[in-house]
Amino acid sequence: MTNRTRAAIAALLILAATACLALGLTMPIIRLNYLYFWTDTYSLVGVIHQLYAAGELFLAAVIALFSVALPALKLATLLLATIPGHQSRAVRRRLDWLGKWSMLDVLVMALVVFYAKTTYLSDATALSGVYLFAASVLLTMTAYALVTGDDAAQS
Repeated sequence: MTNRTRAAIAALLILAATACLALGLTMPIIRLNYLYFWTDTYSLVGVIHQLYAAGELFLAAVIALFSVALPALKLATLLLATIPGHQSRAVRRRLDWLGKWSMLDVLVMALVVFYAKTTYLSDATALSGVYLFAASVLLTMTAYALVTGDDAAQS
């Protein structure tokens, strides 16, 4: 596969990952059923907003950083790396650093669902936003492999 073809496929994957990320952040990610009578549904952006409104600034900032800012930065950096002439070592180092945080968001969501299920006061159900968010992570990882594969093929 030529470098140009890899870059084109990676760019399409990045666009799909961006769409999945936007939907994953705004669509419901979890439904909590309390004592069989009350139900609350939350999106990731809604969770961040509610934490901020409740005064949990540190937790809201951590979730916003790892679930919104870092994935968006990684997608922007990957898109930059698909442009001919922008595959510098600095971009590669930035991608390597950002890649270390790829699945942290999905892990945090799994822990939230696990915690809610083990408290026995509520039942948690993962909704479509979680799957779209996970699809964004997987598409991003695939695009990353295509972009960094260019360097491996040249050496």
